[in-house]
Amino acid sequence: MNAPRYRWQPTTEEIAARFGLRVDDVVRFDHNTSPFTTDWAASIVAPIAIHLNEYPGASYAPLRAAAAEYLGTPVETIVPGAGVDELILLIAKAFLTRGKRAASLGPSYPLYEIATAQMGAEFVEIRFDPPSFGFPARAFGEAAETSDVTWICVPNNPTGHRIPDDAIDEVLSMAKGIVVIDAAYAEFSGDRWAPWVSRYDNLVVCSTMSKAFGLAALRVGFAMTSPLIASALDGVRPPGSIATMSADIAESALRTPQRMERHVARLLRERARLASAIDDLGLGVMPEMRANFVLCEVGPAAPELAAGLMSEGLVVRQFPASGPLSTFLRFTVRSPEEDDRLIEALRRHTP
Repeated sequence: MNAPRYRWQPTTEEIAARFGLRVDDVVRFDHNTSPFTTDWAASIVAPIAIHLNEYPGASYAPLRAAAAEYLGTPVETIVPGAGVDELILLIAKAFLTRGKRAASLGPSYPLYEIATAQMGAEFVEIRFDPPSFGFPARAFGEAAETSDVTWICVPNNPTGHRIPDDAIDEVLSMAKGIVVIDAAYAEFSGDRWAPWVSRYDNLVVCSTMSKAFGLAALRVGFAMTSPLIASALDGVRPPGSIATMSADIAESALRTPQRMERHVARLLRERARLASAIDDLGLGVMPEMRANFVLCEVGPAAPELAAGLMSEGLVVRQFPASGPLSTFLRFTVRSPEEDDRLIEALRRHTP
């Protein structure tokens, strides 16, 4: 089966070696991860470290309870997973087989197509309306009407914009099967999805600890959905896919979200500053971005600009030459010092 495969980015160590840089000089503006360190987690790790010979408790009851409290939903609506990536794969495994169909907006997260193809199902992509990435309401609604799974990323990755609530309502009302909202960036857009899940029994909302919580290395996520769908996902979930350390640190972070909230407020202020500085350089900053990155229309020189930045250890997100974002680059919002380094490099490399 020639299913599409996820393409991993080179590691920081590989990039440093390639360009003769120190590892500490490489900054990942391509991963949408947090610039804030996690030294607070050390005290949680130490007691766990002496019990690594045992498997984690496969029910993950404490993690489920913490996620339910954080999201404001009953615990029976929560399904844990090794990041949103595993949850996407579990949804495909539970609801897609050969002869079934899934729909997604595009451009968006490529794993939706990959997970669909791996199950032998048909994948249909409805493109956002260029050049503003407006929502193609009629075409996407028609696709949802005939799809067993409808994938939506809110706010969307990689464009950063948010589909309006009334459009999401319409898709949920029209959809033949389940609708999956990938809410990886919900904390940056201020979204609270629990009322939606209580209103629609065909909705699955996937959340992550990787973005706003700044715990990408843990690989922890959780789905929020109806008890019936939650049971179906638990039925295909492998035992122990989340490490004990990951589950315990994630639980602690969910119980004390104030740190995350402070970090999000700082990143939103920094996003506005970074976007303004890039815009002043004449690069086309897309408006109304709601995630932790800045998308810019650079023009045909986008690959050359990305290559020049990478030679200095500044790794930015590029897009396939054959796709609708071939002339765009995406920059993760990082610390003011790291962002200043990017701004200065852009100034040198931009005519």
